[in-house]
Amino acid sequence: MSSKIQTQPIEDFIARVRTAKARQDKQVMLNIKDAEKLSDSLSQTMTKLVGVQEEIIQALKTAQESQSINIEMDGGNFGK
Repeated sequence: MSSKIQTQPIEDFIARVRTAKARQDKQVMLNIKDAEKLSDSLSQTMTKLVGVQEEIIQALKTAQESQSINIEMDGGNFGK
């Protein structure tokens, strides 16, 4: 999944909210086309985030396993 995530709809929404807040508007309206773009962008972003999170968890597990040192002692020839 190396395709670039389209974040422009998220950025546009953030800008609309910022503008509405500055004007003290009570609501922000989206037409269905913009809402679909925002929904798709958020879905892509969340999916990518979960994938990256899984990669980080796996990398941490691998790093922890590589730091483990097992030492076995059999007592050698102490009995003789």
